[in-house]
Amino acid sequence: MTKKHDSKEGLELMKFTKKLAFASASLALTLATPVSLAASNAVSFAATKTTTQATKIQVTKKNAPIYHKDGTKFTKKSPYVYGNYSSIKMGKGAQLNVIKTVTIKGAKYYYIGNSAYLKASDVKVIATKKVKTTTSTKKTTTKKTSSTKKTAKKTSSTKKTAKKTSSTKKTAKKTSSTKKTSSKSTTAKSTSSKSTKTTAKKAKTVTKVTVTKKVAYYYRKDGSKYTKKNPYIYQGKNTHTTKGYTFNVSKTVKIKGATYYYIGNNAYLKATDVKVTATK
Repeated sequence: MTKKHDSKEGLELMKFTKKLAFASASLALTLATPVSLAASNAVSFAATKTTTQATKIQVTKKNAPIYHKDGTKFTKKSPYVYGNYSSIKMGKGAQLNVIKTVTIKGAKYYYIGNSAYLKASDVKVIATKKVKTTTSTKKTTTKKTSSTKKTAKKTSSTKKTAKKTSSTKKTAKKTSSTKKTSSKSTTAKSTSSKSTKTTAKKAKTVTKVTVTKKVAYYYRKDGSKYTKKNPYIYQGKNTHTTKGYTFNVSKTVKIKGATYYYIGNNAYLKATDVKVTATK
């Protein structure tokens, strides 16, 4: 009876030893096999492009009409007014500085400042400059990281995971609810932010000024005055304008801490010499 009992215990011990060896081998294989996770990193690449822009033009047509930004011509009832100059056209040979090149209803125009445009077909370009523009593109690179420890933990805790499944589902439901609440909060913040930005964008821009000083000098972009030796040339030679004249304003700028209004064709008026008569 004792021998049979010993042989049964021996068989059970052998079975247990085999199971233990199999489990150890399985765990060792799991630890030796890493799982790769893709981690994306965005890398930016900048590309520089050089373009040629017109800076000065000369009228080639006998009478070149002056246009509004919508492509309509200035008329005798509503002519183009710039200081003491008033007209609906430019004469042949007149040279003008170009602020930018635009397309209006499919045709090319040159913006000469003070809300005036000339058609490209009525002029020829006599000066240009090269402008560099930079564009950025993003490329995604993938890195692989090893997660051996996570795999080992998952292998050794299979039974625990099964028990926690119902608990995980509940947690997932709570997380989903939390995400919805967070999403609503984010949407509310975004709406508030957009509203604030819209309000900020509604700041008025000066579009027209009238000279209030008896003599208002024309200034360059560095804040220096035009002189008799080097006067401001625009349908005549001048160093200043006088009280009562109205000018369209292209933009408001700061020069050496003071406010100036850019009236086009490389000329500026000091804010203290004029009053604002129109905004948008």
